[in-house]
Amino acid sequence: MKRNILTLLLIITVQVVLGQPALMPVPSSMKVSPGKYRLDAQFRIAVQADPKDDILYPALTRAYQSLNRRTGLYFRQQQITASDKRSDAPLQINVSKKAEPEVGADESYTLIVSEAGIKISSLNTLGALHGIETLQQLLQRDSTGYYFPLVDIQDSPRFPWRGIMIDVARHFLPMDVMLRNINAMAAVKMNVLHLHLSDDEGFRVESKVYPLLQEKGSNGQYFTQSQIKEMIGYARARGIVVYPEFDLPGHSRSWFAGYPELASAPGPYVPGPRFDIDPEKDTKISIAAVMASPSPTIDPTKESTYTFLDKLFKEMIALFPSPYFHIGADENNGAAWKNNPAIVEFMKQKKMADPSALQAYFVSRCYTIVKKYGKTMVGWEELNSPELPKDVIVHKWLEEGGGMMKSHGSPAQIAAKGNRVIISTGFYLDRFLPAYIHYLNENFPSENNSNYLGGEAAQWTEIADRNNAELRIWPRAAAIAERLWSPASVKDVDDMYRRLFNINKLLDEQGIQQVSQYETGIRTLCDRSDLATVRSITDLLTPVKGYKKLFSRFSKSAVHMMPTSPIKQISDVIPVESETRYEFRMNVKDYLETKNPLSEQRIRTQLARWQEVSKLYTSVSQGNARLSEVNSHAEDLNLLSTMGLSILENIKSGTPYREEDLKKVQDAIDKAKKNTSGDVELAMIPEIESLLKKKLIPEPKQFGLF
Repeated sequence: MKRNILTLLLIITVQVVLGQPALMPVPSSMKVSPGKYRLDAQFRIAVQADPKDDILYPALTRAYQSLNRRTGLYFRQQQITASDKRSDAPLQINVSKKAEPEVGADESYTLIVSEAGIKISSLNTLGALHGIETLQQLLQRDSTGYYFPLVDIQDSPRFPWRGIMIDVARHFLPMDVMLRNINAMAAVKMNVLHLHLSDDEGFRVESKVYPLLQEKGSNGQYFTQSQIKEMIGYARARGIVVYPEFDLPGHSRSWFAGYPELASAPGPYVPGPRFDIDPEKDTKISIAAVMASPSPTIDPTKESTYTFLDKLFKEMIALFPSPYFHIGADENNGAAWKNNPAIVEFMKQKKMADPSALQAYFVSRCYTIVKKYGKTMVGWEELNSPELPKDVIVHKWLEEGGGMMKSHGSPAQIAAKGNRVIISTGFYLDRFLPAYIHYLNENFPSENNSNYLGGEAAQWTEIADRNNAELRIWPRAAAIAERLWSPASVKDVDDMYRRLFNINKLLDEQGIQQVSQYETGIRTLCDRSDLATVRSITDLLTPVKGYKKLFSRFSKSAVHMMPTSPIKQISDVIPVESETRYEFRMNVKDYLETKNPLSEQRIRTQLARWQEVSKLYTSVSQGNARLSEVNSHAEDLNLLSTMGLSILENIKSGTPYREEDLKKVQDAIDKAKKNTSGDVELAMIPEIESLLKKKLIPEPKQFGLF
């Protein structure tokens, strides 16, 4: 109860100060006026649009019924149809023409809420879909009831390509998960779903031409073609384009389970991790050793390989109506090719200096096939070369001047060469980075360029599955959605977090499971333990940043990386962003800047509560190996909370710290910072240090890979 009251007070305070609706993404232009448009049971929708628009009318019906459920006002309309044209309807929708989801289409809209009513106008269907999502976010409640604030919004996206790449190959994500993610994407105006359908661990779509791909390469977990059609139709109805990726020539072990003749080395093969490293034998595993290891790779020298790909691409291109087809082409170190004498001889005959030349040859052959069937080829940046055709879209993911692998050109260099660019650099959700890092992405160009299509958030699933994928994607992907939609000048991090946690609640309300996955995960781990005490601790924990957690799993045992591996540690079920920590940080910031007594009391209340629960946690976790992994964090929390209360007394009295006492506190803070037991970190350490130093410590601008 105390926590809920603190949350409510914080939200009310921030909204009063900012005086702006909590929209995400922020519109291009928004004017807010005093007053409210109040909803009642007479709320209706009238539409002036193409009566054959089979996307618009169902979307309006869904939005109308969503508002009906949220308000409980029992609206009168059953559904919205082309016959609904009453001039006295409070919500008037005007759409000039019908449109299909398409990258580069006009997505602008106007939304005006006045005391007399609401008007949404757009040039086509897509703008209207965005306008109705904005209206959903505008809904607010006060002591009198539900209302919309009075606004005049003129809105359009900064970039045409605003997507999410979801890896369904490492751990399969079934239809219900995918459909919920599509709903969440629509809510924040994302318009491209990139399906990573094949990798070493699994081939995840039915092929009727080559059925052994799914029969032997999927462990029985894949989408049928009818399910793919259903997913595409579901996305279309929400203004979203779906396009496939089949990752080649590396990342292809699962292909070889059914068709070993495609491989550069003899089998047998089964779906599984990319690298054949046994941690019990290879005790000194390093990233460099892993990256240099030969991994299962397509043989690009056989004509039969391209006959196979031609037939498969033809089948899959017919299944996916989008104009785009992603061939992967990433992370091929050429080691498997250099180990095959026949491939080495082929390179010699073709005067290819190194495997990168053979990679370019393979890419060129794939391009010819994709082009023949009328699609635009997309590939990760490793396919970039001077000879790459200008109509290939380059998918940028590596950082400039650092990281494990060499960059293949900056966005500006790729664009200057004439290729269009999609940027995922800095948008990798599987690195467990806080939302502000993605939001202020230093790798994302601040300037616009006609060849910058936009970007994609990327969720890889080595350590994510159906039980936590939504928790890993949302709400942080909403911050990326805003970066791709809103003007570059929109970059206030505190305001972003105010709106991020608001959209998180709205997504939860609409059935996205990122909140319930956390709650269910913790309940499962608790067994019969005290759930409230455990939640008080886990609410303050966050997974370690970068790939520390992934490499920890990999180096412990190869079995941890199998597609069937359970994902059930505390680090797997907690959010990346701690809303509790955010509230605490805002209170510390306000107190240090203003000495606000209300903020001081909130800090004291929170620290006292943490003292109490941290003392209980060790006994609660007794006998539970997974809960016990974070006992040391509970101990750190107890010590830091005690010190935090002492610091507050010190600030209030004005008595300077003795040097030895100052060192004692700083040593405790530094020790807690280094604690990554259970692959998690205690989130509120910087705020305790801020109290000690009497100024708010800025958030880190970046985090390392390891």
